[in-house]
Amino acid sequence: MSRLRYALYAGCCFMGADARWLELLTAVMGRFDVEFEILEQGLCCGSGVIEERSELTSLAINARNLALAEATGKPLFIPCSTCFNVISGCRRVLAEDRERRAAVEAILADEGLAYTGNVRLTHPLWSIAIDVGLERLAREITTPLTGLRVAAHNGCHVRHPAFVQSYEPADSLRSLDNILRVLGVDVVEYETADACCGYHLTWPDNSLSLRMTSNLLCGAQEQGVDAMVVACPLCWKSLDNSQRKALSATGQDFLLPVLYLPELVGLACGMSCDDVGLGWHTVPLNLRV
Repeated sequence: MSRLRYALYAGCCFMGADARWLELLTAVMGRFDVEFEILEQGLCCGSGVIEERSELTSLAINARNLALAEATGKPLFIPCSTCFNVISGCRRVLAEDRERRAAVEAILADEGLAYTGNVRLTHPLWSIAIDVGLERLAREITTPLTGLRVAAHNGCHVRHPAFVQSYEPADSLRSLDNILRVLGVDVVEYETADACCGYHLTWPDNSLSLRMTSNLLCGAQEQGVDAMVVACPLCWKSLDNSQRKALSATGQDFLLPVLYLPELVGLACGMSCDDVGLGWHTVPLNLRV
């Protein structure tokens, strides 16, 4: 298989204090001959907040990110689901509204950049399930995670709105489950699988955010799973980093390990717990791996 080459939009979630995620992603995807060209000049997507004050500013920022990717000639790999959602939404607006596109193009021209709308966007879910492929994934597994019972959580931003991605039906995502089954785990159904983790309510309404985090965790815990596995790093922040506070606030007395998908892929492909950084977790992981 030839190497897969992507332009990588790291955003904020894979930089600074969370730079370990970028190291992990690079190491795990490298197992499948994936190479990244990091968009060093990429700007924060705004997380949907900037557009509340100025839609044009938000569109210009993200059209700029897209233009930088287009200049590499490679598909744009966006590991953060919120960034993926915002940048995908920008692309749709610019494809449908000539007036706003003209305004954005004029802004980009001042920097010598051009936006054509031709770059393909992808995310770890579809990079692994489709570009790498489940057969290639299976060939790289050296430590099948047989017997591990997990609750899978896609998160909101790869599902809503429905147009955000064109890889699979938004109301019946299967890629995460398919990847996990190739890793050897038992994917367990649970009632709150489509619930929101509450991350983006942390600042406007922290109490509600904690209740949402707890609700999601309780649904999984009721099924007696060993862990949750999430496709979004921001979901991981809520479900791991805020777990103790969320469960305490709602009178719950349990802890449930939560893994970010690349961590589990790395473990199945022979990486150690130290290699994938499990020591960074707030909730201890006593997993049988």
